[in-house]
Amino acid sequence: MNNSPKNKQPTHSQIIMSHMLAGQTLSNMQAYHLYSMTSSLRRISELRAAGVPIRDKVVKQNGKRFKRYWIDQPTTNNDEVTV
Repeated sequence: MNNSPKNKQPTHSQIIMSHMLAGQTLSNMQAYHLYSMTSSLRRISELRAAGVPIRDKVVKQNGKRFKRYWIDQPTTNNDEVTV
């Protein structure tokens, strides 16, 4: 008997990784609006603990301060990022 679901949904960590590996930045509010994700900061922390080199910067926009997260992309097409 196979207990694995046929249409397995990606985890929040996988969604965040895919978003950043596509060369996009992500803030906590973006994660909420794009993916209905309320725990993005926790997932980013878990990814960092697993060795993913996620960078961040404090941004001020419309009088609000928040962090924007990203993963630096390889400088050549020969480099691969694996997790």
